[in-house]
Amino acid sequence: MLKNHPVSLYITWLVIILIVPLPLVILLNTGLSDSIQHLIIYDAGIVAYVWWLSIVLLSTRPQWLEWRIGLPAMYFVHGLLGVLALGLATYHVLNAFSMDQLIKNTGHFAWYLAIFGVLYASFFLSGWLVDRFPIAASLKRKLQFIFKHQLSLWIHRLNFVVIGLIWLHVHLIGRVSQITDFIILFDVYTIVSLGLYAWKKFVASSAERLNGQLIDNTELNQHVRQVKIKLGRKAPKYQAGDFYFLSFQHVTGLTNESHPFSVTTAPISSPNIITFTIQNTGDFTSQLSSIPTGSDVKLEGPFGRFAPLIENANPKIPLILIGMGTGIAPLLSLTQQYASSRKIHVLWSVHEASDFYYQQAFDSLESLITFDQHITRFTTLDYQNKLTEQELTSALFFIVGPANGVLSTEKVLRHLGVSANQLIDERLTM
Repeated sequence: MLKNHPVSLYITWLVIILIVPLPLVILLNTGLSDSIQHLIIYDAGIVAYVWWLSIVLLSTRPQWLEWRIGLPAMYFVHGLLGVLALGLATYHVLNAFSMDQLIKNTGHFAWYLAIFGVLYASFFLSGWLVDRFPIAASLKRKLQFIFKHQLSLWIHRLNFVVIGLIWLHVHLIGRVSQITDFIILFDVYTIVSLGLYAWKKFVASSAERLNGQLIDNTELNQHVRQVKIKLGRKAPKYQAGDFYFLSFQHVTGLTNESHPFSVTTAPISSPNIITFTIQNTGDFTSQLSSIPTGSDVKLEGPFGRFAPLIENANPKIPLILIGMGTGIAPLLSLTQQYASSRKIHVLWSVHEASDFYYQQAFDSLESLITFDQHITRFTTLDYQNKLTEQELTSALFFIVGPANGVLSTEKVLRHLGVSANQLIDERLTM
């Protein structure tokens, strides 16, 4: 992530980590007469609180920020910020002292909930553990029949309870609540953050989401469906490789859930008809077969960084598109969009022959691209035989598929001499 958006990501981190908390820290330190050691303890708690507020704002997926750093980078900031906030909060709790039982209880309960929230999110909502450790992935699959996605989202919203307890905790500390300018700004931060979240979720989201209609819902094989949605003429244009968050209206269990899916076809011939290729991998996607054509759909987006990265790259640089299973979807759209203007090499691996459901689409482009397909994933030897020296040293690699597959593929490519700056991925974790 840092390699693709260094300036914008560094600025984002600088603003959140230092600039946003700084006014509160200054007001608190000038308003309290205490030792430097005690002030550092108090500052740690305040900074952690501001970072939790920042996490709330990031959860609204602000599009102006997504345009600059991309949604995967935004999720990365969101997750790591939660861990860092917990670290500062832990330092604060273990070193602060109060005789007042209510002050102690509100602080400690917030801390316990924060620990639970970070651990739960790390396992069920983040791919950091399950993408790298097969045992963790297996355990998650076994537990998902209980901890379904919607339940996990509600558990994750315990962050609001944490924020409420910390807000009360600070107001209960007499010598802090008496620092008028600090407490006013503290409340402004809280009200603005939660207010913007509420506005985005309950007011703006209804206006910003696109209205669509399901016009096709076809089974490509036993585990994969192709879904086509028609948008209105005034819908913002998407680019090849983009993705949307979809929710299906008036369908039990799918109305309030919103999940991300990549577009499969480029916006060349029918820019208002969007095609998605969706694999049945969970409680949400398993219900898609029951949705009749003509159903209303809500879409949030488009999001995506693939097309801008290609547009900004030297047109002489080859594009290597590596797709695993349904990970081929956004890569097909990129192939359709750039086959006539870029040197493209597509490598698609699947579990079995029936999974090559887009064989005909790639065959129609065979005069413009290099296309390789493989049952089971490509091995190190396969990449050595199929990729040229020029591709290994200079191409941009777009890799999409299950997270563990993406990570192992990148490891292989790095071993073959591909630099980290050449690797761009999208991991099918959510």
